[in-house]
Amino acid sequence: MRRLTTDAIFISLSLILFLVESLMPQLLLPPGAKFGLANVVTLAALYILSEVDALIILLARIFLSGIFAGSPTVILFSLSGGLLSLAAMVLLKRTEKFSIVGISAAGGFFHNLGQIFAAIFFMSSQKIFLYLPILGLCGIFIGLLIGLLSREMIGRLQKILGGKKEIYKTRGI
Repeated sequence: MRRLTTDAIFISLSLILFLVESLMPQLLLPPGAKFGLANVVTLAALYILSEVDALIILLARIFLSGIFAGSPTVILFSLSGGLLSLAAMVLLKRTEKFSIVGISAAGGFFHNLGQIFAAIFFMSSQKIFLYLPILGLCGIFIGLLIGLLSREMIGRLQKILGGKKEIYKTRGI
């Protein structure tokens, strides 16, 4: 019951961040790029909870946000980017050689790579791959910011939880 409640809280928080971001203008970003504030929650879940919880939270957010503000195509693009990003972050985290900020930067790049692959598939044109340098750099930069925010969120949660660390197995931050 505790796991279900915790996941529900994380899913709610990620949806709130998604909705807040949808109200903000996407200034200074190239077409197709966004800040992805909801990814702060997914990354924090990867460190605080487990890989499975992070996957559940990611999938729930993608499907629910797609229902709220998207279409089946939006869901498929989000899935392609989100799943590739999470897979890359899980693998890098398991090496224990990278910080949360570095892992997040890689996640940002792989998220955009996944979306480029989805666009190539849907549009049957490999010319879209030429946009990867622009989106890739954006993903790395935004990933660095998401990593910093996630590290801060985890630190604050640890202070709030105090002695309840057996619930949250935070490591490698």
